[in-house]
Amino acid sequence: MPEIINFEHNGATIEAQRPPEPLGPLGGEVLGWVVTAPDRDPSVPLNTPFRIANQADAALLDTTGDEAGTGWHAVSEVLKKAKVPQYVVVVEEGLDITETTANIIGGIDATSGQPLGLEALPNAQEVPTVFACPGYSHQSEVRQAMASMAKRIMSRFVMDAIDDTVDAVTADSETIGGEDTGYRRGYMAYQMTAIYSRAALGDVMIAPSVQAMACFAATDPWVSPGNQGVLIQDVSRHVNYNILDKSTNGDLLNRYGVSYYARTSLGGFSLIGNRGVTGEFISHVGLEDAIARKLMKAAQKGMAKNLTKSFMEQEVRKINRFAQDLVAQEVIPAAEIYLHPTLNTIERYKNGSWYVVFDYGRYSPNEHTIIHLNAKDELTEEFIEEVLNA
Repeated sequence: MPEIINFEHNGATIEAQRPPEPLGPLGGEVLGWVVTAPDRDPSVPLNTPFRIANQADAALLDTTGDEAGTGWHAVSEVLKKAKVPQYVVVVEEGLDITETTANIIGGIDATSGQPLGLEALPNAQEVPTVFACPGYSHQSEVRQAMASMAKRIMSRFVMDAIDDTVDAVTADSETIGGEDTGYRRGYMAYQMTAIYSRAALGDVMIAPSVQAMACFAATDPWVSPGNQGVLIQDVSRHVNYNILDKSTNGDLLNRYGVSYYARTSLGGFSLIGNRGVTGEFISHVGLEDAIARKLMKAAQKGMAKNLTKSFMEQEVRKINRFAQDLVAQEVIPAAEIYLHPTLNTIERYKNGSWYVVFDYGRYSPNEHTIIHLNAKDELTEEFIEEVLNA
């Protein structure tokens, strides 16, 4: 007898169907640094992201105790305030600031193809959500490289303001920015900060971006780093802060997208500023990037699958569950997920493209509280009447 070609199996077959995996929560902050560390341990490579998780790891950036370079102070100050992953890319100190600046900016080695300096940051196992180049980011060429990198990896960055007068700093702020340049992800911190140094047996000044990065580390990406206390002894230039006064230099700095350190009623110094250098709330930028990173990572699993009706509906449901979880956590106030009603055309579908819309609301930071004090005769009259009728 010939083979029965339509025979499959005389028995049972179990086919298990599983729902798509949840996207999970948004990730927290991951810090990135491009620094110098001339006394680093040999186990810390040059131009390669090195993970710092605790003070023992930080000590590998300073084996002599001299606190030389920018790396040790950067990661140590963050560890005093928050425990988050930190990745440092250590570069060699040059013979002068020009050579060191070139090493910070980096590039691609022509012989080996290895990324150098800032270009090595995306190779970190956890791509940073915010990064800094302390001590060098007051220079325009470093800022431009940082803005370009921030746009590429969807990360915010913290710049050092120039160590100059308030007028000079606001004038400098006006020279940076520009539509679609990456600067919308840039946060500028003003005044060098004084911290105690065991090596110097006294206070030393460090770059303003360091303490700002510590404030970022202590919050979620969708929360403003402003109004947090910072562990410093003093600042290089004092700026007056008055919660009721719109004419202070501090208010002027914030008006130009520059954040600063000032004494407040909370005690000690706090970081004052919620906005990036282009005026957008830095928490709104962090939220957008956090959602985008999560959706991009989740989309990878579905690549190359057939765009069937069930597949597309399943993906929309998955993203909607993720969005509603963000609503429940009060990360966002509301969200709607749906297929785009006009962009999903047959021509685009034939080309393998389809469009999902993620509409969402945003919480804004409490930047300006307005309290109305109204003296009302009616309330006084009610009191008098109550007294007379008692």
